[in-house]
Amino acid sequence: MRRSIFLITILLIAFNIVAQNQKWEVYIGQANKNNEPNDIIESYDKGLKIGTTTWVIPTQSNVCLSKTNVNGNLLYDINFIHTGNALGLQKFCVDSSGNLYGGGGIWFNNTPPSLAAVVKFNACGEPVWCKYLPVTPQSIGGNVQDIIINSNNELIALIFQSTGGQADQIFLEAFDLNGNELWNRPYAKKSDYPLMVNQIGWKLIEHKNEYYIAGYCYYPYPNNPNHVFLRPLFIGIDSSFKEKWVKPFYALDTILGWANSIIPVNDSVLMGVGIRKLEGNKDNSLLAFINVDGEELGYAQITNEQIGPEIKDNVIINIERINDTLFIAAANFGEETSVNPAGELVIDTDGNLYNFQSRPYTHKKPSMVKTYDNNFVIATNKKIGNYFELYLYKINAKLESVPFDTTQYVYDSLCPHPISSGTIDLTNCPPFVSIGELPTPDEYYESIRWIPLKAYPNPVSGQELTIEFENTQHHSNIELCLYDAFGKEVHRRRIYTGQQDVHLDVGHWPQGLYLAVVYSNGGAVGRCKVVVE
Repeated sequence: MRRSIFLITILLIAFNIVAQNQKWEVYIGQANKNNEPNDIIESYDKGLKIGTTTWVIPTQSNVCLSKTNVNGNLLYDINFIHTGNALGLQKFCVDSSGNLYGGGGIWFNNTPPSLAAVVKFNACGEPVWCKYLPVTPQSIGGNVQDIIINSNNELIALIFQSTGGQADQIFLEAFDLNGNELWNRPYAKKSDYPLMVNQIGWKLIEHKNEYYIAGYCYYPYPNNPNHVFLRPLFIGIDSSFKEKWVKPFYALDTILGWANSIIPVNDSVLMGVGIRKLEGNKDNSLLAFINVDGEELGYAQITNEQIGPEIKDNVIINIERINDTLFIAAANFGEETSVNPAGELVIDTDGNLYNFQSRPYTHKKPSMVKTYDNNFVIATNKKIGNYFELYLYKINAKLESVPFDTTQYVYDSLCPHPISSGTIDLTNCPPFVSIGELPTPDEYYESIRWIPLKAYPNPVSGQELTIEFENTQHHSNIELCLYDAFGKEVHRRRIYTGQQDVHLDVGHWPQGLYLAVVYSNGGAVGRCKVVVE
C-alpha cells in the first residue's frame, strides 16, 4: 500500500514537471479547411472561447465556436449555419451567467448583400435569440463590428452600415440581455461632418461610464476640402450616449492611417493603436494619444527599424496592459509590405520597443485576451500542409511560453448537461425593429426614469385593488405609499426590483380619494389616483 502511494506521488510529480516544461501552444480547427480566427475571450470558468471562420473555397465559409480548457485542449466545436447564405460572427462577449453574445453579419446571395446580426447563446451553447438589423434606405449592407456588455448590464453593438460614404455609417444599438431593442443612434453623422467620407468604427470600449470608438475615415486637410485622406478616427460618447466629440486624427501632423483599437492610459488619456501609412508601402505602427475631452495630445510610432533592418511593415492589431507603463501588442510585422506573420511587441507610450517576437508561418490578424493569471493567449492561424490551422499560444509579459496549468478545473458548470460538438442552424433569425422605429438614447432613458402606475378596478368598492407597475427592473429601493385626501399616509410597502403588481385589501378603507405614489431611492417616480367607494 505504501509503495502504491509512493509510486502515484512520483507519477504526479513527474507529470507536473513535464507539464511545466511543455510549450503552451496548440493547433485546433476543422480538418481540410482554412481556419481564420475572429475573436478570443475568456469564459466564466477560465476556459477559452474562440470564434473562427472556416473556408473550403474563398466563396464558401462557415462559422465555428470552439471551447478549450485553460491549456488550449479542445472541449468541443459548435458550427453555426444559415441556410443558403454565409454567416459571420466576428466579436463575442460573455455575461456573469455564462451566456455568450456574438455580433457579425449575414451575407446573402441576393439583395441586400449583408445584414448586421446579433445572437445570444446560453451557457450550454444553445441559441436563445437571434436577430438581424434591416439596412437603412441608403445602406448597401451592414455588420456588427464590436459588442460589449456595459456597466448597466446592457448589450451595446457597434454597427457599420455601408453606404459608400454618402450617409450615416456608424451606429450604436442597445439591447437588454433578453434581446429587447432599447435604442439606436448614429455617430459622426454626415449632416454634422459633410466633409467626412467612409467612416468606420472598429473598436468600442467603456471607460469611466463613458464610451469611445476607434476606427477610420477619409477626411481632407484643413486647406484642401476637395481631396480626402485616410485618417484614424476617434469618437467620444458620454454616459447618456450623447456624442461628445468626433476627431479625425490629423491636426498635429499629416497622419495617414487607421486605428484598430483603443485603450485607456489613465483616467483622462486614451491611446489609439493601429497603422501609420508611409511612402513606398512601408508602414509603421501608430500610437495616437487623445484625452477624454477630444484634444489631441500627440503621437508616437513603432518604426520598422526598431524591430529590424529587414522589416518593411508593422501594424498593431490588439493591445493589452502589462503594468502601469508597459503594454503588449498583438501585431503583424515582417519583410513584406503586407500579409506578414503575427507576433508581439512590448512597448510603452513613448514608442520605446522593449521586446518583440515573431511567429513564423502565421498569416492572419491575431486576436488576444489577457487571462486570469495575467498572461496572454493569442489566436492566429498557421499553414500546416495545404491548409491554415487555428494556432493558439500562451505567453507571459516577457513573451515567453508559459507552463501548462495543472490545476483541475470544472468546465461549463452552469450547463445542466454535458456539451458536445455539433451544428446549430440560425436560418430563422427574425429582423430587428427598423432603425427609424427605435427611440434615441435620450428618449429611452427618459422613459425608464419613471415607474408608471395603473390601478384597477378604479373606482374600487368592497374588493381587492390591484396596482400594476412598469420599469421596476430599472430601479432599486422601491416603495409604494398611499395617502388619503388630507395627505396622511395610510399604507406603505416595499416593491422589489422587477415586481410588476401588488394587491391591496381596501374593503375597510373609508370612502374617498387616495393618492398612490411610488418612490425609487427616496425620489417620487410615479403616481396615480384611486377612488374608494
